[in-house]
Amino acid sequence: MSMARGRPYYGWFMVGGLGVTELISWGVLVYAFSVLVVPMHTELGWSMAELNAAYATGVIVSGVLAIPIGRVLQARGARGVMTIGTATTVATLVLWSYVDSVPMFFAVFALGGVAMATTLYEPVFAVTAAWFDRHRPRAVLILTVFGGLASAVFVPMTAALVESLGWRNALLALAAIAGLIGLPVHALMIRRRPADLGLHPDGAEDPPAQADPQINAEDRSPWYRPSFWLVTACLSMSTGAKFAVSVVLVAFLTGRGYALTTAALAAGGIGLFQVGGRLLVTALRHRIATHRATATIFAGQGAALLMLLAVDGTGPAAVGVLALFTVLFGLGFGLEALLRGTLVVDYYGATDYPRINGVLGAFVVAARAVGPLLAGIASTAFGGFVAVFAVAAVLHGAGAVTLVLAHRARRREIGSVRD
Repeated sequence: MSMARGRPYYGWFMVGGLGVTELISWGVLVYAFSVLVVPMHTELGWSMAELNAAYATGVIVSGVLAIPIGRVLQARGARGVMTIGTATTVATLVLWSYVDSVPMFFAVFALGGVAMATTLYEPVFAVTAAWFDRHRPRAVLILTVFGGLASAVFVPMTAALVESLGWRNALLALAAIAGLIGLPVHALMIRRRPADLGLHPDGAEDPPAQADPQINAEDRSPWYRPSFWLVTACLSMSTGAKFAVSVVLVAFLTGRGYALTTAALAAGGIGLFQVGGRLLVTALRHRIATHRATATIFAGQGAALLMLLAVDGTGPAAVGVLALFTVLFGLGFGLEALLRGTLVVDYYGATDYPRINGVLGAFVVAARAVGPLLAGIASTAFGGFVAVFAVAAVLHGAGAVTLVLAHRARRREIGSVRD
């Protein structure tokens, strides 16, 4: 931990607090939904299509808000944004507990989209961009590990709350957790930049070296540069592909003859190995460039999908392939978030990062909504999931190639400015 004037660097305290709130925000706004829709479907009689469409509405709203929220983060920092976001999260959960009509449920999740846009990774990455330089990968890793563990914590927790309290009271309990922890952390702990406390990034004793002003000026509008759009394409393809696969994976495996418990174990393993992927890429960053390690893992995801399609039955060989698929696909599942918090800042600097990430986030969130939608359409149109897995494999492979091309384009752009 960095030290400043004999004390631990304040940035690490923020990372610890924000890690806990990311665990909670991802847990209550994203992962709890998969548990809560089951009793809602039973009690209210709404179709799963209606329930999922409401959730998709929230995701779309969060994507639409990504750009304006990025501008607010750029101008005012994350403190106000995340405090309002936590209050909105609490309001969403409380109102959700009272829903009795489909239109009301859609309206609640439109509000939930505001909560997603203001509490998930975008604002906390703005904090790490401002507070860290050399230690930014470690800070982003901590935050994304907390976010990655949200499903392991909140899926069973929500199930236990529903079992003991009923789904409506379970939502009120989740609202209390989000408010009692999130509001104090966001309102009292977050500071916009190290200079506000007389500090420097990473807790260094001296201010960081100034970037070349010519390069900095040229990068004010990175969306005019090929590297930005190549990065955007890579992250959008990988995000859409992974979520398309994740929503049909259990159905695909049970259709192949696997027991539901085995299919669920594979799906849960992917969530666990995504944490391992983030740890691996961060640990190797001094030996293997982040873009190269990530591209290799993306390619591995594509290969894993094709291997799974090539094996029939549930014999020992098929189970071995399923285990290998779970590892390879899981390692890459969480890397999109890691790249947005590290590589994008390395390419375009911390000064305009919130605004840049807002634009990038709009595309990535759109892919997160569109991927499952297209997977559902394709599985219905083709009478199975083979097309979904095959297209996802191609997208992962294309994402790997695109990321390498983005790095090369970025090197040419920096070289052309210096020349």
